[in-house]
Amino acid sequence: MSAAGARVPVGAEEATAIVRLGAAAAAGDAVRLAAALDGASSVEADDIEELLLQTYLFAGFPRTINAFFTWQAWASRDGRVRGRRRIEQAEGEDLRGRGETLCRWVYGDHYEPLQIRLNRLHPELAEWTLVEGYGKVLGRPGRPGPERRELAAVGALIALDAGRQLASHLRGALHVGVEREVLERAAVAVAGEWGAEATVSALLAELGAAATGGGE
Repeated sequence: MSAAGARVPVGAEEATAIVRLGAAAAAGDAVRLAAALDGASSVEADDIEELLLQTYLFAGFPRTINAFFTWQAWASRDGRVRGRRRIEQAEGEDLRGRGETLCRWVYGDHYEPLQIRLNRLHPELAEWTLVEGYGKVLGRPGRPGPERRELAAVGALIALDAGRQLASHLRGALHVGVEREVLERAAVAVAGEWGAEATVSALLAELGAAATGGGE
């Protein structure tokens, strides 16, 4: 699958800034989030709005709302113009279809096993993953593209110490076009800030071994 329109590759500096933003927002750490915003000059304001919004998928409304309070105060203090705050009207089957398409792209060959596992846990988890997770949140049209959304997800899951999901989104970042070296540099750098470098390094090594063996 390919994204519509021109896609701008994510460089190492921007990738690290995005992973750091995702981590601080999901952790609910206002001090770290403000510092992450200080270091996010390479990230467009429109992208920051969207990446903070998707925090709700990983860490819930309270931390997402608090992240926006921090971003609002930071932007006001810094004199930075905030990005657009888009309200989307898509619903129902449109969201599900969009979510399934994106989820298949992110998970690749792991998509069907994912659906089987989630259905065994609870059928609603499988459905919400497609409609809510990938359709409503991660599949929102416009910028940022899936590369940047996956990087923010990686950051959130590093901070939340959610190893199983982190492995999936590290793989997903590669599937949607983040260069391996860029992903590794960003993930390891931020993991070191959250005491998770060993975990992330091990997961990246597993991905590398899988790639060498013929697939990710």
